[in-house]
Amino acid sequence: MVFTRGKVYENQVHLQKKKEGSSQPTEDCCCAYDTGKAQLIQDLQSYDNSLLNLQEMVDLLVEVNPFPVVVISCDNQEILLKNKLVENSATNNLICQLIANSNSWNELKNRLQTGDLVSELAIEIKNSAQEIFLAKISGKLVNYKNSLAALLVFTSVNTVLRTITEAKEESDKELKPENLTFETGDVYDGLRLRPRLPASFHLIERALAATSNGIVLTDANQPNHPIIYVNRGFEEITGYSADEVMGKNCRFLQGDETNQPCLEELRSALRDKRECHIIVKNFRKDGTPFWNELYIVPVFDFDRQLTHFIGVQNDITQQLQAQEKLQEQEKEYRRIVETASEGIWVIDQENQTTFVNQQMAAMLGYTVEEMQGANLFSFMDNEGLELTQKYVARRRQGIHEKHDFKFRRRDGSDLWVILSCAPLLDEQGKYVGALGMATDISERKQAEAALQESKKRLDDILDSLEVVVWSIAADTFETLYLNCAVVQMYGRSVDEFHDNPNLWFEVIHPEDKQRVKQSIEPLLLGGSQELEYRIIRPDGQVRWLCNSSHVIYDTLGKAIRIEGIASDITERKNMEEKLVHHAFYDDLTGLPNRVLFMDRLMQAIAKTQENPDELFAVLFLDLDRFKVVNDSLGHLVGDQLLVSFAQRLHDCLQPEDTFARLGGDEFTILLSQVKSIDDATRIAEKIHQVLKLPFSLSGYEVFTTASIGIALGTNKYVQAADVLRDADTALYSAKEQGKAWHIVFNPAMYDRAVALLKLETDLRWAIARQELQVFYQPIVSVATSKITGFEALIRWQHPEKGFISPAEFIPVAEETGLIIQIGQFVLSESCQQLKRWHKEFPQLQHLSMNINLSGRQFSQRCLVEEIQQLLQEHELDPSSIKLEITESAIMSSPEQAANILQQLKALGISLCIDDFGTGYSSLAYLHCFPIDVLKIDRSFTNRIDSDGEQLAIVRAIVTLASNLGMSVVAEGVETVNQLVQLRLLKCDQAQGYLFSRALSSDKISLLLGNGE
Repeated sequence: MVFTRGKVYENQVHLQKKKEGSSQPTEDCCCAYDTGKAQLIQDLQSYDNSLLNLQEMVDLLVEVNPFPVVVISCDNQEILLKNKLVENSATNNLICQLIANSNSWNELKNRLQTGDLVSELAIEIKNSAQEIFLAKISGKLVNYKNSLAALLVFTSVNTVLRTITEAKEESDKELKPENLTFETGDVYDGLRLRPRLPASFHLIERALAATSNGIVLTDANQPNHPIIYVNRGFEEITGYSADEVMGKNCRFLQGDETNQPCLEELRSALRDKRECHIIVKNFRKDGTPFWNELYIVPVFDFDRQLTHFIGVQNDITQQLQAQEKLQEQEKEYRRIVETASEGIWVIDQENQTTFVNQQMAAMLGYTVEEMQGANLFSFMDNEGLELTQKYVARRRQGIHEKHDFKFRRRDGSDLWVILSCAPLLDEQGKYVGALGMATDISERKQAEAALQESKKRLDDILDSLEVVVWSIAADTFETLYLNCAVVQMYGRSVDEFHDNPNLWFEVIHPEDKQRVKQSIEPLLLGGSQELEYRIIRPDGQVRWLCNSSHVIYDTLGKAIRIEGIASDITERKNMEEKLVHHAFYDDLTGLPNRVLFMDRLMQAIAKTQENPDELFAVLFLDLDRFKVVNDSLGHLVGDQLLVSFAQRLHDCLQPEDTFARLGGDEFTILLSQVKSIDDATRIAEKIHQVLKLPFSLSGYEVFTTASIGIALGTNKYVQAADVLRDADTALYSAKEQGKAWHIVFNPAMYDRAVALLKLETDLRWAIARQELQVFYQPIVSVATSKITGFEALIRWQHPEKGFISPAEFIPVAEETGLIIQIGQFVLSESCQQLKRWHKEFPQLQHLSMNINLSGRQFSQRCLVEEIQQLLQEHELDPSSIKLEITESAIMSSPEQAANILQQLKALGISLCIDDFGTGYSSLAYLHCFPIDVLKIDRSFTNRIDSDGEQLAIVRAIVTLASNLGMSVVAEGVETVNQLVQLRLLKCDQAQGYLFSRALSSDKISLLLGNGE
């Protein structure tokens, strides 16, 4: 390893600059590096402080020198260093004259610039008094404080002119042997020679002994240049004592390393008798190597003859190791800096770029060379310049900062970074620049901008909602977020809630405050909650809210926020109230409906169960002939009748009673406190009484009555439905007994109701199992007593009960709708049977079949099509079929009935009115219908032989039919007298037990076969 002076100087200057210009780097970019470097820097500083460098030696030698010494800059003649002896007026005057005399100064400087030592140069100088001074000057050109300077020693300053020869003789005289003294034990070639020197030289010796540098003096005139002097510093560095090295050549310190490249430079310098500065590897006494920074200076006498070599040693092992480690770390640091993902930027105090890494340049779109030396401000827009002025001022105050900053890229786009800046200060704490580290956050800024835009959109969306979106602190209830819907809902501004965290509770309705406060703890524990309560707006308006809340917890499970949505449910609550009213009250009359009535009835049953002595009663009411009012006057008048009926009956009841409308024209009354059934019947009678007065409805005067069924409530009842059922059963019985009446329920009614239900069930099974049969009753000519046709009649032979009269099951069939199925069965079976008889008895083609149509069957839309299909299917002459229809079925809807009758008539079918004179008929309509036959009901026929009025009615009917072109059939003929009367009245046909009961088809066939 070769160390030249230039390299050493370069390294020293570099390290010196490091010490002068560095400051604590920012923890963001240099923390990791400085952690390892700190100890190294401390070692270097400790080592540097322990050494006495050459400049310090010069300063010390100048200070303790017995002669006036001065260091003068060769560039500007400035005095860089002087000792106190120069302050002597004569010497000071001499120095000033020397500098002022350009010829003398230039001559001296030229001599020095040859590189040789100027020794005892005599110079004559005239002062201002024209006195001539003779000065002896010794000098050397040195590098002092990075400046080329002349080191001058004034060994003599006299006003008496002396020649150089005299001066030399005086000097030689001082070194004659007789002026030298020897001390015992001193040897040089066996003796140590120590000249008797003046006291000033002993002072220099003590100074050399005190320095930590190793000083060695060798005799240049002896072979191998033996060592004649070493100081204590040499002993400490090498481990050898002075006695051990005296008389030896210094090369013994090299050990086996005698071929080091630097040694050639040393040998050359010794040969050339010149100065030399090398760094050589030496070995201590204990064999450990060390690096020795060695300065060799030749010493000449007045004849410029070489006498000695002075060597100055400096152990720089630790320094070199530290430097080497520092260089390695600096390389590593530079590699880290150059490969870092962050941009690193160093500027000086003038804001000029002194360093940037590749990443910083790439981030801005420049090369490192383009940015080097460029001003910091050239990479900013106007906005950045304004911010930078503030930040630069703070950095000059020594403030470390970290903030977002925007640069301008080369292409004009924005570069957003997190900029960490640390000011750089010199040893005096003055600002010399700044170190910055930039992390590209452009994507983050774009994301933030997008997030801000998204937040704005979200805020716009939230502000457009009609619900209140809110967020509050879980501990203080401080409002964190609130959209503007709160103004519409609460009637208060957003700021009011931000300013007053307790306002959320202050606006709650007093009746709901306690409930809301009690809900907070369950909310925090459960995490979510939905709560409905009322608030009072500033204008006094009460609004219903539905608050859906959700708790936000931190990582430790602590509640930090409560967020939620508040919806105005006032309209919903109002609607719910209406729905509740609708659910429990009748829309038309405002009375309680079935649901509410049954609930109160259950309450009454519960009381009776607890106290059997407490009785109640239920009245089931039904308006008589209400359908007639609806059909004749319209449903609007019918509704008015129901409302007026409810209002009138209220006067008959006590406040604690419940009056309800179950539906249609059915009403119920719960008498919650009765002592006996008499209390209930008195109320029923009172109702009958108040209904005797007419109702005035839309200009009509309407009378109505009500049938009432009464059930007395006792502790035998458990279900409300049972009570209502019994009251309804009693109502049914009241209607059967003539309407406008009331009946109290008794168990027999229930038994009858159960029997009817059982009958209905059996009837359904009878239809399914084909237990029903069609029987035929002959219709004969009154004049000839010959069979002209048959009436088809349904019969039911029950497998257990035997024959069941049609009078029992036909009403049930009518009520349940089963009559339609039965009617279709009879119609199909009788047509089929008539066809068989026509085939079996060709001579009886005139035989016809009378088939009854019920009211429900007659109203079926497909009736005409079904009959037409049956005629075609059985190939029957339509005239052989006669359909019997009751007056009630026709008169229930005269217009529709006329239309159906016309269609049936168009098929060629004969039409009969059954039970004529017993129904709700109108003679005015009779001629409008295409009727062929009137059938006189048995209630008129069976008394015509004994009751003149009945005879007159039958005569009138026969006459009417004859005038309208209709034939007449008398039903229920059972005696000969009745037959005689019918012949006298010229009745066309008759049927009854006098001729034959209804028979099965087989017996009728036998009858026809016998010619009867």
